[in-house]
Amino acid sequence: MKLLSKLFSKSTLQNLKVRKQRGASAVEFAFVAPVMIAMLFGSTEASQAVSVDRKVTLAASTIADLVAQGSTLDCATLTAAVSVTREVFAPYNGVNAEIVVASVALVGGTPKIEWSRVVNSGGSCSTAAAYPVGTAVTVAGVDGSGNPINLATAMIPTDGAIILGDVRLSYTSLGTSFFPSGISMQERFFLRPRKSDKVCFDGVVVAGC
Repeated sequence: MKLLSKLFSKSTLQNLKVRKQRGASAVEFAFVAPVMIAMLFGSTEASQAVSVDRKVTLAASTIADLVAQGSTLDCATLTAAVSVTREVFAPYNGVNAEIVVASVALVGGTPKIEWSRVVNSGGSCSTAAAYPVGTAVTVAGVDGSGNPINLATAMIPTDGAIILGDVRLSYTSLGTSFFPSGISMQERFFLRPRKSDKVCFDGVVVAGC
């Protein structure tokens, strides 16, 4: 009887010890699991946001490149170019991206908008939300002495212009649902026209067009 009592007591103690260990593990898991899940979810969201931001940069480069390959432009051609540009967002949805194109020339030594058009998510080409004509364009930089300069001035050829591709996107996802309007992403890209000094927009009268 004494032997059985000792064995029973030892077994009971071992069971209690195991239960305590399991209970401690459960409590630790309850504390750690939410943090680990949040970290996993956050890293996934951050990775996707960075990927979309790179798509915005690529889209700005693409629309500027497509427009710069011509010497004239109209809304129908621009809308087709924007449709192609939206494809670079795949596998993400680029329909809501606002794509703006503008011509920038030197006016009195200052880079300014000659004409600008925007194509919205509905495929409409208009001046709404585009750059107003005469708006100064600044690309901050420094010269060899470290003095601040406008890099856009150096990009523009004499009596010519450069094409500005501007893509704006309000990024939304499950992780950004607590931001009322999402996260704003924007990128600008500048290119010189390939075939002429300027790309002229149909119906817009400017010097050289």
